[in-house]
Amino acid sequence: DFLLSERKRVFDRYSQKLKFFEWAILPAQDTERQTSSYHIYALRLKKITEAQRDAVIQELDGEGISVNVHYIPMPMLTLFINMGYKMSNYPVAYDTYIREISLPIFPQLTNDQVDFIVDSIIKAYSDIVK
Repeated sequence: DFLLSERKRVFDRYSQKLKFFEWAILPAQDTERQTSSYHIYALRLKKITEAQRDAVIQELDGEGISVNVHYIPMPMLTLFINMGYKMSNYPVAYDTYIREISLPIFPQLTNDQVDFIVDSIIKAYSDIVK
């Protein structure tokens, strides 16, 4: 219960800080029928290319922030490529993939660290996506 509540605290802080930016598509929150485990914060960025997303990731890495792309479409994986799948047949999956970055979300993150991460994302996005 403690770990879940701390991951939720981090998740909620990200959402509170990022909700003011039109370019930030926040992950789904809890509903009456489902509750998240808050193990991933998959932020999607509007109006961004794959190269720009990668540049945002590199800029964040330069600040000591480790983010990654969590959801890689199956047609991009070797097994599925070898089976004949083509990414061009899955434009929605590809569009989601090029705009997603997963933020650090673990109980030990302090509010100040979350704020630093958000401030760094805001700066990286504004530096790269003009």
